[in-house]
Formats: sequence, C-alpha cells, structure tokens
Amino acid sequence: MSVSHENLSIMPQPTAATPPSEEKTLICSICEATIADTDERLICPNEKCEKWTCFNCANMMIEIMFSQPTLNYPLKCGVCGQEFDRIKIEEMIIKSEHYEQYIACIFPLYWSDECLEEYEQLAQCPFCPYLEIHTTDACSIQFLTCQNPACGKRSCLICLHAIDDDLDQSNHQSICIQLQKYKRMVEQAIELGSVRRCPHCQLTGIKDDNCTHMVCERCELSWCYVCGMKEEECDVDSYADHTLSDHNQGWESNEKRCPMYLYNIYNIDNRWPTSDEGCLEYLHRYRTLCELSNVLKIIGEDKFYELNDTFRIIDAAGYTIDEIKNHETCVLIKYPTNND
Repeated sequence: MSVSHENLSIMPQPTAATPPSEEKTLICSICEATIADTDERLICPNEKCEKWTCFNCANMMIEIMFSQPTLNYPLKCGVCGQEFDRIKIEEMIIKSEHYEQYIACIFPLYWSDECLEEYEQLAQCPFCPYLEIHTTDACSIQFLTCQNPACGKRSCLICLHAIDDDLDQSNHQSICIQLQKYKRMVEQAIELGSVRRCPHCQLTGIKDDNCTHMVCERCELSWCYVCGMKEEECDVDSYADHTLSDHNQGWESNEKRCPMYLYNIYNIDNRWPTSDEGCLEYLHRYRTLCELSNVLKIIGEDKFYELNDTFRIIDAAGYTIDEIKNHETCVLIKYPTNND
C-alpha cells in the first residue's frame, strides 16, 4: 500500500528516545562475559531461550567437538540444549580457520550415510583431511596413498599407521587383516556403550542434565534412560499407571526400578558421583565395560590381548583389560541388600 507525501508531512507524537545507557547488554550464558555488538557470537534459536554464547566459549565448544565428535556434534545451547544453526557454526569455523578439520571430522561420521551409495566407502588419510570414495563390491580397501601434495603418505586404513616400504606393507596385510574383524567389534562396543539408543527407532544420543525420562526426537517414544526400556514395558506397581514416574517409585529398594535423577543414586551407593555430569560419565563407562566384556567372552583372552598389543585400542579408549575381565562381577547400583 502506498502512502502519499501529504500523509508523511503529518507530525508524529513525540516519543521518548531510549538512552544509550539503557540499550540491552548482551551477556554470554556460559562465562557471563559482556559481548560487544561487533563480536562474533551465537544465539540460541529457541524462542523461549534466545541466550547468547560468546566467540571464546563457542570456540571452546568447537574444540571439544573435534576431540569427541560422536558425543558433541551437533553443537547445542548450553542453557536449553537446542541445536545451534549449523550455518552459523560453519561460518564461525571458517573464520577460525578450522574448516578443513571440520570437514574431515564431521563428514565421515554424519554426512557419508546420505552421500554414499550402497557399495561405496570413505577412505580418509590419517595424517591430513584428504578423503577418497572407493567402491567395495569387489574388495575392501586397506591401503591409501594420500594425493594431498602437502602430505603424500601411504597408510594402512585398519591400524592408521604410515607404510614405510613394501616389506612393511606385507606385514600390515597379514597382521591387520587378521585382526580387523575383532578391532571393529571393540570399536562398536565402545561406540554402543558411549550412547543410548531409542528402543523403538534406534536413534542414538546422550541425555542432558535433566531427568532420566526420555522422549525420542524422531518417533516421540517415551523411554527410560537408565534401563533403556519403553515406558509401557517398564516395571511399575500392578495398580499404577504405566508411566515413567510410576517406574521411579521405590527404586531405592527395587532393582527393577530406576531413579528419576542419576545423582540420587549416591544416597544408597557412594561409588556414584554426586553431580549429574559425573553420574552420566559413570553410567556410560559401566555400559561400555559391559559391551567390552561381551567382546572378550566372544573372541577370547589371548586374541583380546593381541588386539590391544597391536592397536592399543583398549588403552587409547581409557580402559584396562583387567577391569574388563573383572567387570562381570560388578553391578550398576549396589542396593542395601547387595552391598557386600
């Protein structure tokens, strides 16, 4: 709708201008530092939150993501857990000159499933961001010669070590291929223990610092994070409704029930930390040890030691073979009846 010049000449009612001192101050929701208008920053896209994250804290989150991408990607608001705008994240990563690292880190983990055909596989140089796509219908690829002019190394894609010469390659062909299947079993055990899966659609994730009542973002199923069971299958009293809250009732003395908050477990079992973050780490370490213990039973102790001696895969993950061997006698929660 057009407006005539005549209408524009009408004098508006005077309004009080907002003094500069009353302009809204931007505060980082993590470190509480003041954010200048010209500073790079992130804002939570959740309209009920809209908290700010300063460049330094965002950069720290990006570095943590690179160290453990399976646990920390995508980046989320530190207040409400809403995922940040990925375009904004990528813009910030480009400005911090980490984009090659970002592509090398995230592409193999999250984008490859959408981009690769059935008989295609990503091959990534262990020493730089170089990637290739190989067909696997004929045979799988074990060795890669990097085409990055700044790298050019030949490497074994099983153990991720550089290949020095033909004799070295021959050794890798015999040893690494023999142990490849077992190495993958250990990797899958560590991955499975580090996350939780929706019992219906298998969507993986890790809970935040709220309660153990989960609602799947994909299929909207309600389930318990501790036991991993669907709400309708969780143990409750016969007269109770089948809700997760009913499943929490009497958990302190009933091994079939689960607590609503992980930090409450310390009240009956002082092995557990008192913070929710510490409890989450404790829970997933226990689950990972369970998975590794199952692998140990399947492949045998001798092969398990050989696997770790060759690849250091157990040591690098922060576990010891002794604690995996002894894990069968451990329990997740020591109730008053099984304290001894």
